[in-house]
Amino acid sequence: MRILIISQYFPPENNAPAHRLGFFAQYLAKAGHNVTVICEPPNYPKGILHQGYKNKFFQEEKWEGIRVIRSGVWITQGKGFIARTLSYFSFFFSSFLNSLKAGNVDVVFASSPPLPVIFSGALIAKFKKVPLVTDIRDIWPDSAVAVGMMKKNFTFRALEKLEKAVYRQSSKIIVNAKGIYRRLEREKGVPKEKMIFLPNGAELDIFRPDADYREIEERYSLRGKFVALYTGLIGLAQAPEIMIGAAKELSKYKNISFLIVGDGPLKKNCEELAKQYSPSNIIFTGERPRSEMPQFTSRANVTLIPYKNSPLFKDVIPSKIFDYMAAAKPVIINLDGEGAAIIKEAGCGFIAEPENPTSMAENILKVYKDKNSAEKIGVAGHKFVEENYNRSKIAAELEITLRSFKKWQDA
Repeated sequence: MRILIISQYFPPENNAPAHRLGFFAQYLAKAGHNVTVICEPPNYPKGILHQGYKNKFFQEEKWEGIRVIRSGVWITQGKGFIARTLSYFSFFFSSFLNSLKAGNVDVVFASSPPLPVIFSGALIAKFKKVPLVTDIRDIWPDSAVAVGMMKKNFTFRALEKLEKAVYRQSSKIIVNAKGIYRRLEREKGVPKEKMIFLPNGAELDIFRPDADYREIEERYSLRGKFVALYTGLIGLAQAPEIMIGAAKELSKYKNISFLIVGDGPLKKNCEELAKQYSPSNIIFTGERPRSEMPQFTSRANVTLIPYKNSPLFKDVIPSKIFDYMAAAKPVIINLDGEGAAIIKEAGCGFIAEPENPTSMAENILKVYKDKNSAEKIGVAGHKFVEENYNRSKIAAELEITLRSFKKWQDA
């Protein structure tokens, strides 16, 4: 079967959508399908091209046996709404034009956000006269409003109108959180029967409790330390300043270290805030390759998932939760929503109060002061994802869904 995947982000970019789409593409290719991916030249999150890449209109490469078309974009280091919008829509145009070189396909699979990706996917599917499957990881433009990037004005209404048109065109809509499923039905008019729940899941062969962390421990002088770990984007939705505040609260505990692994628009702000508070217990590593993440999670004593207090983010399942649970580490989240529900059901962590550094610090101390209990809840998390959120099983469900459209083509 010939599958065309449209995603602005893709490996070697190191973020949740790149991991999700990269894993799906690999699985589908290994299952014997002819997979083509159209994505941007890798430049996330700094707006700087990765080494060895150029921002050409059309570039083609092989990645893990998959044909990858790198489609030129307007690369920006600006963090404002206009700069990002220009970048997103430049991919909309270039990805559509480059799809003409992708050849015949049986189905188009487009993943959002950014929202213009599914606009491109819809246009490509119409042009090629094939079914469209959309993968909705977060509801845009609503999330842009939630983090203050835009207001519910004329632009919002125009984008929402296009968004709903894509949902109507889609043969199937994949969602990675049940809260998104409910919102699409309630607020966007998407029928239940059109949606399928496929979360991100855990890569259990990579994230293991016994991963060798000695190199990480040496590099960041962590020997003898109790490590509170955060990995991922340091952005608006994550409200990372909560972790800085928690570190300040716990600064008297000299052997507690906060290890913040990642980059993003708020990294510099957080570094300045850390200097202002003068805590000696915060380490910013910057962005690190995906290959090192199992070492970081294996070394952690407790893992953190901070979020901005917004009803919209309650419906999101942060992908890092599965990495943390697979590594058998206690998880602390500060928003009582989809992610918190998983933690409660698994019995693998604690729920802190929204945007409350003191509450996060208090929950970290629970883990710090009770090593035996921390080990038990970590093991409970690992067992839970093994039974319920194995990423290979999730990819197999996607493959079954996409394969059903081959029959449509043959009819």
